[in-house]
Amino acid sequence: MDIFFKLNIIVFSFLEKSQFVNLVFMPAGVRLVSVLLFNALGVIGLFVGALITSPIVGTNLTEALIISLISALNPYFSVLITKRLLHVDNLLKKLHAKELILIALFSALFNYLSHHFYFGLSNLHMSWESFENMFIGDLLGITLILFIFSLSLKLMRKSKLTSA
Repeated sequence: MDIFFKLNIIVFSFLEKSQFVNLVFMPAGVRLVSVLLFNALGVIGLFVGALITSPIVGTNLTEALIISLISALNPYFSVLITKRLLHVDNLLKKLHAKELILIALFSALFNYLSHHFYFGLSNLHMSWESFENMFIGDLLGITLILFIFSLSLKLMRKSKLTSA
């Protein structure tokens, strides 16, 4: 995951709005793919990974725990809700453009709302513009990574069919 933070900084640094907000945030997409592939194990890995990297952004232990939990649970809830509403199986066979778009929207929305809620409760003031930018950045980053993921799935399925 750390590689995607670094890659995001290298490729999209000109779109950075603050230390925590970028108009394209690829790690949000990586989180979502991790949960799509590994379910609850993905959530655990995301939580641990977020905790390990939290000292880099200068948060205290309580903030680190809460933000790590938010970062790990948001993609899980968006995947869970979308899979149930749209009847996507665990093998992701019914995962098409409509489902990917809804998963991306839910994930960006959950992330935006939960961070806004937490920052409001803890009196950490961020502007509405920052939250709008967070939503846009998550949505664009998720869309980019899901496009790559979807393309990879199609290529793997196609190569499996041609080799059989």
